[in-house]
Amino acid sequence: MKKHYFKSSMMATLMATALCTGIASCSDKDDVESTLNPAERTVSQAKKHDTALLLCTFGSTYKESLSVYDDVMNDFKKEFPDVDIYMSFTSRTCINRVQAATGIERYELDQWLKAIGNAGYKRVAVQSLHVIPGEEYLSLMNTDIKKYFMIQWFPHIDVLRGANLLSEEEDTKMVADVLYSHYAERLSDKNHIVLLMGHGNPDENYSANQKYAEVQKALQAKAAHKNIFVGTVDYGDMLFWPKEVEENPADRLTDVRTVRSQYPNCIYSQIMQYCEDNGLQPAHVKVYIAPFMSIAGDHAHNDLWGLKALAEGADVNKVELNTNEYSWRERLEKIGFQVQEDFESHPIKEAGADHGIADGCGIRALGSYPEIRRIWVKHLREQWDANAWENGKDYQ
Repeated sequence: MKKHYFKSSMMATLMATALCTGIASCSDKDDVESTLNPAERTVSQAKKHDTALLLCTFGSTYKESLSVYDDVMNDFKKEFPDVDIYMSFTSRTCINRVQAATGIERYELDQWLKAIGNAGYKRVAVQSLHVIPGEEYLSLMNTDIKKYFMIQWFPHIDVLRGANLLSEEEDTKMVADVLYSHYAERLSDKNHIVLLMGHGNPDENYSANQKYAEVQKALQAKAAHKNIFVGTVDYGDMLFWPKEVEENPADRLTDVRTVRSQYPNCIYSQIMQYCEDNGLQPAHVKVYIAPFMSIAGDHAHNDLWGLKALAEGADVNKVELNTNEYSWRERLEKIGFQVQEDFESHPIKEAGADHGIADGCGIRALGSYPEIRRIWVKHLREQWDANAWENGKDYQ
């Protein structure tokens, strides 16, 4: 009786111990898996070569960006067939929202870099898809790539860094050639104006903003009527309305001639001066608007076209020109210009679509032009052919 009780007790104890151990093991495994870098599996499954290429862009939650990013990836795959290619967003905000909008999972830049570094690659190329050498670009190359990846994390891996779109004077000329060719027919009529909206850096200390002025100069040198202008959504001197008024709408300037004399570089001043110089009234001028950005994302849809306002049926007559609450389209129409929707625009019936539409959007961004995408490819190819690889040991 005692022996039977002893054996039963021992068996129960062993089973309980095993059960507890099993539970603990599963719990520990879950904890480990929950802390794993999600990019590790993607990289380990995709790895086929000894060299990796990470394309880095600010990112977007808009569905229109998908085809452009696919085109960019395909361009680099054709040029570098023996390289494993990945794409990362540098904007955490975009990463956090993009899966819900597009269904595509994006990883943070440091997750991509650590996954690629741990995968056993001997060489890693990093290509910027930024337009200007501004804050985002410099942070990517000097902090994320050089300081962390090359020096702190993987000093033994050779790295190649590809420049942003407008890194050289030749790039400005090439971009201007492409855009002028695209708008040439419309620019031949002085009653037409083309407006391009770049992003820009809010910090005026970044000389990178000068790149927009250089592009405008190159475009106007080609256009006989000089009727094409480049502004920004985030840089004071090149906003639609003067920075001082945009930031302090309570101190609005009502004398528009004062605005034009004190702030000649803002878009409003430039287009009104153009009309005056050519004896035109805004009502007689057709305006074509497009983003001077890599993709047609939030800025293109809302800050440029004001699609949210279109979807909500906003009355343009109630728009106040000198506030930052309205899109360029709304302000232009308030002044009296004819903003053209038959050339490149978002379908009005889809204006209320959350995060844009995957197909059918006519807004054309820089990444939509094969010739412009090739400039990014060219930058990396030039570095590649120059054998400009380096590693963290060079800085230690």
